[in-house]
Amino acid sequence: MTERFLHIGFTLNEGLPKVQALEPVFNILAPDWLRYSPICWPVWTARPASDFYYGIKPMIGASESMLIVKVDMSDRNGIQPQWIWERMDKKRTLGPPPPPAAPPTDLPNLLALAGLGKVSAKPMSGLLGLIDKDPKK
Repeated sequence: MTERFLHIGFTLNEGLPKVQALEPVFNILAPDWLRYSPICWPVWTARPASDFYYGIKPMIGASESMLIVKVDMSDRNGIQPQWIWERMDKKRTLGPPPPPAAPPTDLPNLLALAGLGKVSAKPMSGLLGLIDKDPKK
């Protein structure tokens, strides 16, 4: 999969605290992201949308929502500060697509360092088993 923009949008109940809690997840999954409003995050990535879904889902409450969609930035218009347009137009190097891989073995520690949970003692498989996080917090 080649790099492209994904737009990740949210409906959040907790406002700014939740937005700030999401930043470390975006830093881990796609360091080249932009937040132009509290609930709108375009990211430049080669990762599939499912990586973001499974990485962010544990932080989304039962009455909150998330949408992840590929975006074609060639046809756009709007009113934003100049720095937003410049960031979207930033020259990026297109590299070969990364090979499919399992989550990194140190992902639980990365998430724990980011304050997003702790290493789970539960023997669940998959990314959801890597975080032991109370979704109500």
